[in-house]
Amino acid sequence: MPLPLYGFMEGDTIGLLIVADEQESVRSLAEKLRDAASLRVDGSGYLDVVYRGIILDPDSTLAQADFKPLQRFDLRRFNPGRNHGLSESGDSR
Repeated sequence: MPLPLYGFMEGDTIGLLIVADEQESVRSLAEKLRDAASLRVDGSGYLDVVYRGIILDPDSTLAQADFKPLQRFDLRRFNPGRNHGLSESGDSR
């Protein structure tokens, strides 16, 4: 089923509507946003996908991450000090 989502890439000035599928990987979603924003911002290097304040595992599916239509997700520069599955404040959820 098509899943429209709002993606915001660190360094970009606007959000983009990205259409994905529930069985698609988080990595694939990140690549779609990176490609769409590439005209305005450099997307080289590894980027974390952050949804509802949690850094997602790139191999999980959007259904596993519980994405809902028209929800926001962010792509942020990789920070080795952050752990996947933790909120940005460091609290486990």
